[in-house]
Amino acid sequence: MKSELNLKLIKSLSLEQIPVGVDVNGKMEFAANPMHLANGQPNPAYKSSYILWDSNRAAPPGFGVRVAGKKTYILRRKVNGKSIMPTVGNVADFNVIDDARAKAASLARIVVETGRNPNELARRAAEAELTLGQAMAKYREHMVTRQQKRAGAETLKVYDRAVRKLKAWGWCDRKVKDVTTAEIETKFLEGRATPEATEQAFRWPSRAVRWCISQEALAASSEGREPRIVVSPFEILTLNRHYRSQTQKNIEREEQSKRNPLKPSSTLGPFLEAAWSKRLTNDNETGVHYLLLMLLWGCRQSEHAKCVWGELLQAHGAAGVGRKTTSHVWLGEHEEYGPHVFFYRTKNELNHRLPITPMALRLLRLRQESSAKEVIQRGFGAKSRPFVFPARSRTSSTGHYRDATDLLGRLKNEAGLEKLTRHDLRRSFGSVMTALGVPESIKRRMFNHADVSVTDMYTKAEWELLRDWMTRIEEAILSKAPNVYNDLRPVDWPPLLAPERHICKPPAPRSGRPRKQLVVAPMPV
Repeated sequence: MKSELNLKLIKSLSLEQIPVGVDVNGKMEFAANPMHLANGQPNPAYKSSYILWDSNRAAPPGFGVRVAGKKTYILRRKVNGKSIMPTVGNVADFNVIDDARAKAASLARIVVETGRNPNELARRAAEAELTLGQAMAKYREHMVTRQQKRAGAETLKVYDRAVRKLKAWGWCDRKVKDVTTAEIETKFLEGRATPEATEQAFRWPSRAVRWCISQEALAASSEGREPRIVVSPFEILTLNRHYRSQTQKNIEREEQSKRNPLKPSSTLGPFLEAAWSKRLTNDNETGVHYLLLMLLWGCRQSEHAKCVWGELLQAHGAAGVGRKTTSHVWLGEHEEYGPHVFFYRTKNELNHRLPITPMALRLLRLRQESSAKEVIQRGFGAKSRPFVFPARSRTSSTGHYRDATDLLGRLKNEAGLEKLTRHDLRRSFGSVMTALGVPESIKRRMFNHADVSVTDMYTKAEWELLRDWMTRIEEAILSKAPNVYNDLRPVDWPPLLAPERHICKPPAPRSGRPRKQLVVAPMPV
């Protein structure tokens, strides 16, 4: 049926009376809509819904109102022989019927252009809208699968920590566009007491969403549509300058002594003497060797912890393949490098190779002796056997030593230092290089900074220059602790005048309930 629709007519429509025609005066005629037959059975002629089409000239063709449990405006168009009928909206949502006609006209254009139901397109677009959790998961997958500079274990550990924070705030299940800039700023300012952790927690989602926006822009362009997301709400932090500048960070770190390398003139010597003494107590030898070599090589903990003995590596296929893909130390002769340490795929995805100089070589020989004793105790099939720094626990998941935090804390107290972290040992190596005037090109080599000019391939002259500087750095470090220097120096080097050896404080008694004393009952008389 067709009639010129108006709100008065639409309000009068119901399922009890259905339109059946128009009288001679052009007025709509209605008839009862019988639900049941006389015997109480359902009437097959009963209509559960009907449509009244709009004959108004302002209405787009196919516009009408459907009367069912509720009244809704609808539009029907046929495209390529296919009938498409999108819902325009609930009658109660439009105060003026012309607004419904205008919306129907815009939907009609989409139907003609796409040949699809606009409501279905909108629903699918809403489903395709990215949640923050999905953005973080996509970017994490990208970081571990990309060809260049894949994320390492430490980076992923920090990234996953940021994801856990977002989950705790209830943001991961929300669409990116629904996370407001006001919420982001409020949550960021709540974390001002811990700026380093807070900035880290927000920089990761900012990077992830920015990457997803770029991916979406490319996909939308190839599909000939508008991007579903074009801006990241996290950009508000950059726009309003909430992140600290590098200058601010440096000032804060200096004020709070967060970066506290050992000073050659004061704290380096006491630390080394305390560490050398500590190796003799409570099975600390592996940990002390681990820390000393971290200092002498200026490496990150993730680089040398997993080193294995080079001679235990099995070459698969061509000779030396195992040595090219595994972090290791090589103490014997080598056709190009002699004794050296090789770090495979470091933090910046570059391999790194350093010469092993005389006193580090002596330290590693001592390490070999200790490792051999441990192998005998644990058995030759132990998982820890090939590692330079074997794990102390038989149940270790990796088989190698990897966390010296507790030991470093005890050494800090033993040497009377206020603050000291594992990365401060790398910074101490850098401060010694600066004091010696090491050229910048050599510094980059030592630190393995990401640079196209830095590789683990050397000419003979380059390698000899690197070995010379490493020897001078090693001497500069260990000469601050004469007892350590004298124990590790080659036999043809003159000894240094040394003070009394450091004696470590006895370990603090364990807390807890004291042991029960055995009471012996008197013998009966």
